[in-house]
Amino acid sequence: MSKVKELMEKRNDVLLKMTAIIDKAEEEVRAMTETEQQDYEKYKKELEGLNATIAAAEERAKREAGNNPKTQEEKTEEEEVRAFEQYCRGETRALKVGTNGEILPRTVAQQIITKATEMCPIMELATVYNVKGELVLPYYDEKSTAIEVEYIDELSDLTEKSGEIKGITLKGWIVGSLVQISRKLINNEDFDIVSHVISEVATKMAEFIEKEALTGNASKIKGILPNATNKVTAADATLTADLIIKTQLKVKTKYQKNAVWIMNTSAFEAARLLKDENGRFLLVPDMVKGEGYMMLGKRVYLSDNMPEFAQNNKVMVYGDLKGYAINMPFGIETQVLSELFAKSYSIGIIAFAEVDGAITHEDAIAVLEMGAGA
Repeated sequence: MSKVKELMEKRNDVLLKMTAIIDKAEEEVRAMTETEQQDYEKYKKELEGLNATIAAAEERAKREAGNNPKTQEEKTEEEEVRAFEQYCRGETRALKVGTNGEILPRTVAQQIITKATEMCPIMELATVYNVKGELVLPYYDEKSTAIEVEYIDELSDLTEKSGEIKGITLKGWIVGSLVQISRKLINNEDFDIVSHVISEVATKMAEFIEKEALTGNASKIKGILPNATNKVTAADATLTADLIIKTQLKVKTKYQKNAVWIMNTSAFEAARLLKDENGRFLLVPDMVKGEGYMMLGKRVYLSDNMPEFAQNNKVMVYGDLKGYAINMPFGIETQVLSELFAKSYSIGIIAFAEVDGAITHEDAIAVLEMGAGA
């Protein structure tokens, strides 16, 4: 599979680093320091190598494309991406624009959604809906009057017991993000504008949605940590193997297959040297994927949006995130602002989404909460 897109993103990162060095020297009206010159030359050499690699990869792709004619959909996607890039570079006729902006092409907007999903494990692993208006998710509550199967005597009647059908309502809370892109970068022909826009907007949206899905309060997106009823509470602020094992066992067996861990790096550090009763480390490298870690046989995801490991904090989430629902009826809507930031020699990309989320299966997700003191 072609890695041209990843190479272009890496080239963008190098260009940003080079630009930052020049901008800092210009802002302070001075020559670059010896260290800055060395870094600049290092990035310049890396840029030349990336350009050569990208050119070779694109040439190979063209040769392969000659044997595999592109579909109409592929041609349309290429045209939309090219039109957006030309528009950002000043070709206002490339898109049908109004006085201040225009909706991004469908292809670019869809790539932002895909990128956000790849970046945010909750969006990737949760149950995601795209339903307009309020979404009511029915669920069967049998905690108070559970249905049971029992022995009965011949010709005797069964005792009627039934659960209750309840509903979880997901609304559409509007969230937004604004990313500014310097025209200085845009004017650099080596700079891949489309990849940069996709990466920046997707990063902002993914970080926000992940944060709210984990820590959101009850008045908006209902996050996992403040709303989970299935939890283990430690007696103090000491993390033990027993606590982690108890947290895992809090999740019903039917949800264990796809369960994962989510924690902050500080909680990961606290768990790193813990062992089970047989002397085996709880946290081990994922030998199957070749990257990341597993804990008690389940994938570990690290998130800066999880609370730090400290007393009275909820420090770990475990479970099948299909038990958490997210509704995004319109995906991510994006728009180019071509004139609003003209005075700052930049363009703006705004992104909006309607989103809500809530736990739908309490037994699928468990939380570990530390106690006070040591």
